[in-house]
Amino acid sequence: MILKTCMVTLFSLAVVFTGSIALAKEKTIACDDKKTRTVRVTKGRITTINFPFKPKDVVPGSPVFDFKQIKNDLLISALTNGGRTNMVVYLENRRCAFDLITVSSHGDDILVVRDAKEDQYEVNFHE
Repeated sequence: MILKTCMVTLFSLAVVFTGSIALAKEKTIACDDKKTRTVRVTKGRITTINFPFKPKDVVPGSPVFDFKQIKNDLLISALTNGGRTNMVVYLENRRCAFDLITVSSHGDDILVVRDAKEDQYEVNFHE
């Protein structure tokens, strides 16, 4: 009986753990210094912003979020309900502007930042 209870408990934990991983959604956004990108940070969860290379500086507008930088990732957690501020991240030769908003649910789990210039192609016209 104890073995059966332990197996059911382990199975339930595995389902919950697998379900929480499946809920993490990854989104790609462009780094554009002319347009602010909105980042929705769920209270009680971590939002990860992944950059193409390690950011040089992270400058938040006000201290309503906590930041931790690990390699190319910037981890953000909300310190208050209803928090909102802007943030500028400086990369090698670029800067990315973000508007951080605390939400109660359905926030951004993982954002992958790509350089807006990566989507531009040089075309040569020959007469």
